[in-house]
Amino acid sequence: MKLVSYWHDTAPVFSGGAQGPVEGHYDAAVIGGGFTGLAAARQLAKAGAK
Repeated sequence: MKLVSYWHDTAPVFSGGAQGPVEGHYDAAVIGGGFTGLAAARQLAKAGAK
């Protein structure tokens, strides 16, 4: 049985993203935008993190 992904067949090739280092100073970096990443970012913002 061959599984076919409609998303993989129709989505454009990703060509975005950072093209170099992020400038500035930050207290934390949240990797991911799911519920856990959102909760972590919210808690960091409440604590005053940049």
